[in-house]
Amino acid sequence: MECEYCDMLSGKSKAQSLYEDDAVIVAVKDMAYTPGQITIFPRKHFTILEQVPDEIMARCLAVADKTSRAVFEVFQAEGTNILIQNGLGAGQKVPHFAIEVVPRREGDGLNLQWQPKEMSEDDLDITAHQLAEEIQKLGDFTAPKKKEEPKEKKEIKIEEKESSNYLVKSLRRIP
Repeated sequence: MECEYCDMLSGKSKAQSLYEDDAVIVAVKDMAYTPGQITIFPRKHFTILEQVPDEIMARCLAVADKTSRAVFEVFQAEGTNILIQNGLGAGQKVPHFAIEVVPRREGDGLNLQWQPKEMSEDDLDITAHQLAEEIQKLGDFTAPKKKEEPKEKKEIKIEEKESSNYLVKSLRRIP
């Protein structure tokens, strides 16, 4: 199977690169769920998420975060879906790990809603037990320690001149 993203790196694709660094590419492809959809993928070929080294995954996620901010600003999106289609069973069409940033607006006609199914208590226990055993084999999941937060919370005042700030605008998108 040919790789559309590797073809892009070699100049054989119609996709347009928006940003590149030594690890990651940000591109607009000719096929999208909604206008403004952005694809972030590593330069090096990794077929699925589990193959991507932690440092490259961290870079992909950091770039996806910044890209999502740009999508909000440029397209006045009301939300974004950040998608990773990981494997054929999840709908992955290109055999190269990628993160899709999809701009969303209420009533845009794109249905990405899943209806959860309630698990029986037995199924929940079995699932938790099986996964706990496997996760223990994977090693340490400890995140770096965060800086200690102040004990008292300060009230945040939003002044009119700050309303163009991305973070202030993002508060308006929180459900």
